[in-house]
Amino acid sequence: MKKLLPIILLLPCVALGANGLTKANSMANNRITTAVRARHLSDNNAFTIKGFVRDASGQPLAGVTVTIKGTTTGTQTDIKGAFSLSADVGQVLVFSYIGYLKKEVTVATTASLAIELDEDSKQLSEVVVTALGIKKERQSLGYSVTQVKGSELTQAREDNVMNSLEGKVAGLVVTPTPGGVGASTSVIIRGVSSLTQTSQPLYVVNGIPMENTINTAMGQQYDNQPDLGDAIGNLNPDDIETISVLKGAAASALYGSRGKAGVILITTKSGSGNSIEFNSNFVVEKAFNSTDWQTVYGQGALGQKPANATDAAMYGNDSWGAKLDGSSVVQFDGVSRPYVAQTNNFNNFFRLGTTATNTLALNKSFDGGSVRFSASDLDNNAITPNSSLGRQTFDLSANYNVTKRLTADIRANYILEQANNRPILNDGPGNSSYNVELLPTSLDVRTLKRATNPDGSEFAYTTGNPYDTNPYFAAYNFINDTKRQRLISSASLRYNFDDGYFIQGRAARDAYNDRYTSVTPDGTAYLPDGNMLEQSTNFSDLNVDVLAGKTFKIKDLSITPNIGGSYRRTKSEEFINSGATFIVPDDYVITNLSVSNPLQYLPSDEETQSVYGTLDLSYKSFLYLTGTARNDWYSTLATPGANPKLNKLYPSVNGSFVFTDFLHLDWLTSGKLRAGFAQVGQATTPYQTQLAYGFNGSLNGSPLGTISNLNVPNSSLVASLATELEIGTELHFLNNRISLDAAWYDKQSKDEILAAPASIASGYDGAILNIGKLQNKGIEILLSATPVKTDNFHWTTSLNGSMNNNKVIALAADQNTLLVGTSRTGNGFIQDVVGLPADQIMAFDYQRDDKGNIVTDPSTHIPVRGELKPFGSAYGKWSGGWNNDFTYKKLTLSFMIDGKFGGKLFSATDYYGYYDGLDKATLVNRDQLGSTASTYYSTLADNVSSEFVQNASFIKFRQVLLTYTFPGSLFNNTVKGLSLSLVGRNLFYIMKKTDNIDPESGYTSNAPGLELGGVPSSRTYGLNLSVKF
Repeated sequence: MKKLLPIILLLPCVALGANGLTKANSMANNRITTAVRARHLSDNNAFTIKGFVRDASGQPLAGVTVTIKGTTTGTQTDIKGAFSLSADVGQVLVFSYIGYLKKEVTVATTASLAIELDEDSKQLSEVVVTALGIKKERQSLGYSVTQVKGSELTQAREDNVMNSLEGKVAGLVVTPTPGGVGASTSVIIRGVSSLTQTSQPLYVVNGIPMENTINTAMGQQYDNQPDLGDAIGNLNPDDIETISVLKGAAASALYGSRGKAGVILITTKSGSGNSIEFNSNFVVEKAFNSTDWQTVYGQGALGQKPANATDAAMYGNDSWGAKLDGSSVVQFDGVSRPYVAQTNNFNNFFRLGTTATNTLALNKSFDGGSVRFSASDLDNNAITPNSSLGRQTFDLSANYNVTKRLTADIRANYILEQANNRPILNDGPGNSSYNVELLPTSLDVRTLKRATNPDGSEFAYTTGNPYDTNPYFAAYNFINDTKRQRLISSASLRYNFDDGYFIQGRAARDAYNDRYTSVTPDGTAYLPDGNMLEQSTNFSDLNVDVLAGKTFKIKDLSITPNIGGSYRRTKSEEFINSGATFIVPDDYVITNLSVSNPLQYLPSDEETQSVYGTLDLSYKSFLYLTGTARNDWYSTLATPGANPKLNKLYPSVNGSFVFTDFLHLDWLTSGKLRAGFAQVGQATTPYQTQLAYGFNGSLNGSPLGTISNLNVPNSSLVASLATELEIGTELHFLNNRISLDAAWYDKQSKDEILAAPASIASGYDGAILNIGKLQNKGIEILLSATPVKTDNFHWTTSLNGSMNNNKVIALAADQNTLLVGTSRTGNGFIQDVVGLPADQIMAFDYQRDDKGNIVTDPSTHIPVRGELKPFGSAYGKWSGGWNNDFTYKKLTLSFMIDGKFGGKLFSATDYYGYYDGLDKATLVNRDQLGSTASTYYSTLADNVSSEFVQNASFIKFRQVLLTYTFPGSLFNNTVKGLSLSLVGRNLFYIMKKTDNIDPESGYTSNAPGLELGGVPSSRTYGLNLSVKF
């Protein structure tokens, strides 16, 4: 980049009566100086200058710094872009704003100034939101941050906004739980960051941390629990301005003990201008069938067809019958039907889903402030029959200049969500998806549609295993309803002093009430008397913080210190009331139970107090250095009477060097090197440092006290600590036509909080200790380009990719493995293994002799079970995404392809496919095996579970958009903007390695890599309309 030589541009003089107006623009080193003269005044007079600052489109710019050059005197513009400042004639006013070129104006008159700032065209000067909500120029950052605009989330939208980030951010792995609409989503940044605690990032909305507990069932046998969703999924994407992903410890260190897994910053929209915005989105969803079962043999046993209705009911899901020949065969209900393969059961059961989302937003600016209010409605009818979700969101943001120095900001977001019949996960009898997938080959699901007998009991098709529920009975008679009321509110005040100091305070509260009702109806085959559970959760998260700072300038050196503190208190109360045996049939209220369990009360209360500070140094806008420190004090580590390490200091330092200020190459527009080093941590959940007590049942009318701890408490427990080094570069070539952002990181965690094994005689499951060590090391690359750019057509493309090497360094002494989860099959596990990546898929392999031959049982010839071995991590090593936009005049075609590579998945669906004779692998030698085929393959499934470990690698055509933006002239410019998009999402796999299951499937966010009974994935197609008046 060639150095700009001083250029003086002489502008025409314009006569204004007796007064003359002379402007002279000079440019030197990208700085503009404007001299204004409108009245005859003495050059030594001091006066008050007033004016407005706007961008090139005429929109006011709030927060522009206005200083007198060479002094510390200054001010900032208010919400309308207005400012007022006393200065002497001849002094120079400097107007600076992140993302815009600096402008200098020489004071010559008292006339009101109208200042227009031009955007900085350099890519490195892009403004991003960083920790504590502080906006910074990208070139100053010594760590990796990816920012996604809110407009990218609203066209091909997802019901959980985090799902929209798939394939957009290098190093970010998004895995939706297959729990249907409203289910939770797992988000991992730079690999697994904790062995037993959450690896989910911290979410921060408008500078306020938000709790995002994943309310998902663990998928235990017959638990009949659905995925209840997470907190972040409640947010309306139409209200989001930007999402910034802080990936490394250097970026998240200011969040201390909550920043270990990375941070996702969400900035919502504020009122600007006077406008009405309306967005309407309607999509249809079609379930995708991943199973590819055999269609050669039908229902039966020992190679024989059912002889009568009793046999058919006894055989249930077994497809170990004779070859399908079209003959008439009696089924479970006594009706004879053709003995043929029913290949449309999936499509006959799952319906076409629909989702309509409408958002109306009002923006109003007024003297000294602005306000924005939006109302949104989401109405979903899911692909699972009788399952639906409704969500209403109301968002208010207002800011006002109380005085010229004092600014107030108030925000409130109210969410009301109701879900009817949330789908059950795993193999619970109420899981209709699971029961449809494993129907016998020759049974038409439509014969089960009536669901109930005349007396209201289940119209069951099997007596052999009553837990295999009629899928229509599961869908229409089981109850799994939830209701959430949530209010996220915040208020902040900021005072700007005349000398450049500022102080701001914020208070925010996130509170919600969840109600969950679960009913197994009377008349259910496996539980004729029924049962019921009601759960109520009250949650509140209070955050209060204060921050003060100032920017000092010493010639070419800029110094900005900030200091602040925060207080957080999180409380929850959970009440669980349950029982069994309904007294009056079909009356599903908790008081209609003859057997009542003791009321469970599960409280939680924790508090964190913090102080922190930052110091930013900038030299000539090419060399930057930032240091931060935060100290946290935890209530969860406190033990009365002990002297534990209640607090922990988390330091960080990062810097960047814009080397293109010295290296001038025509083909290299700009470039910088960056590096960061930081330490972050993670505290524990409440009640781990001392005994906790509760009640469980009663004796002779008096409550029985119990010890609530499952593990031996540890009064010396400390927060875990992660140390990370990050090095990266940002390069922009050919006038920003090509850009490269690359990063390398090495993150090591120690003092992981684990439950070490304990003796059974102790009465505890384990002992809580600081013993685990974990490492993540990897690279991230983002390559962006504009290969074609003409007046009418341009093509922009970006390719992101990441590679993460994860390794478990240590567990407890003499402990080599740690159990994370167990498949419902009982022979597949997720374990952390020392020396291997976390979350290993563990399965029993074939036993082999010294020559490598498979060892079989001499009498049955069935392979013998070998050792339990690791077969790879549930998390892939590589991930990436390719995004493209082709624009011709007003028409834009966009598409995205993403993929994950190297991960493994344990398929319990395939296991049951072996057991029931549905899997195509069971066709091998079935004729020769004859009546022993079912014994052979079911025993093989139990002995050699490695057969069900699958490669979860895939490449997916994730999204396509075709958008037309209508010209304003069509509406006489009464409509400021109107666009219509055709959208498609989750369209098809370009490559996948799994059989009979979706490679992105699973049944819980808590134990990745285990699969069974999830709601099928679906393709979505629809329209999106966006209008602005």
